[in-house]
This record gives sequence, structure tokens and C-alpha cells, in this order.
Amino acid sequence: MPAFYHIFQILDQPMVLVRVARDATTIHETNEAFCRLSGYKQEQLKSSSLDLLINSHLPCDCGQHFTQMTVLTNAKQQEIAVHVEFRTLTVDDHDDASYALIIFEDKSEYALEEPYTAINQVHDSAKRLKMWMAKRDISANQMATATNISLQTISKLRNGHIKKPSRLTAELIAAELQVAVSDIWQEVRNGR
Repeated sequence: MPAFYHIFQILDQPMVLVRVARDATTIHETNEAFCRLSGYKQEQLKSSSLDLLINSHLPCDCGQHFTQMTVLTNAKQQEIAVHVEFRTLTVDDHDDASYALIIFEDKSEYALEEPYTAINQVHDSAKRLKMWMAKRDISANQMATATNISLQTISKLRNGHIKKPSRLTAELIAAELQVAVSDIWQEVRNGR
């Protein structure tokens, strides 16, 4: 599952990977976005019961895909309205447990006022570019086609091999993502 874990950690959507066994549903892994939402550190949550965070019952059948509104209790014991999407995963594991991915969407008033604060707090331009592309659901191939920038250049920007793109490149990408250039890159090169 290395590719899955890599994507899971990069995406800025709060997510929790849970292990569903007969006796309990425990947190197997969390991403940074979820840690920001909940106020907990990854080490604090690993192997904890899901009941620590969500007090309403989720269906026990891990074979279901469902969505529902619920309340998340954060580390400060404050309740946050969230929409959860429960997705089962096929994982080759040696035990008899099942695994599921729970995707959280913050529905609190603060989140509605500041939807992109989390991306703006990331200082690495390559990560910000990946996050904006994920938010807009644009692949590297689609970006290359839409902007007429080579796929190789898009990949280098996403992997951090190019730190400061030319102004034209930055403007084309930002326009396609419908954001300001400064939302991705603090500095860009002048000229081509």
C-alpha cells in the first residue's frame, strides 16, 4: 500500500484509515489535514478507538459505502460539525480485520468562511501546487494539455525540482487552477 499511503498523506482533505474488527473500530492511520482539524497528533490517535472522535454510531458493516453528517470531538473537547464519507478498502493483510477510509469535510462556520486556509499555511510550493490540483481535480496530463506546458515541466514543478517557474508558466497554471500566482508561488522568475 505504499502508493496509497503517499497519496493519503499529501492530500489536504482530512482522512482517517480505520481498522474494523469484530470487537472494535480503531484508528490505523491519519493524515496531517486530519490532525489539523482534530487538534490531535498522529501518535495520539494511532490504535485509539474511533469513539474518541465520533460519538454517533457508524454502521458496523465495513462492506458499505455511505455518507452522513455527524459531530467530531476535537482535542480541546469542542464539537465540530462534519460530513463523513465512509469508503471500504481492499487491503491484503494477515488478520481478519477490514479496513476503511473515512473522509471528513468540516461543516463548521469557520470552515465555510476560510476554506483555503490550510493550503495557504503550507510553505512548500510543490505541495501547494499538488493540493490545488487535487482540489480542482486536475491531473498533470490535463494541466499540460490545458496550459500547453510540457508534462515534464508540470511534473518537475509538482516534485519540487523547479522551485521558481517563469512568470508565464506560473500565470498559465494559476489561471487554470483559478487562483492567484501567489497562492502557489511566493516568487517567480521575470521573463521566460
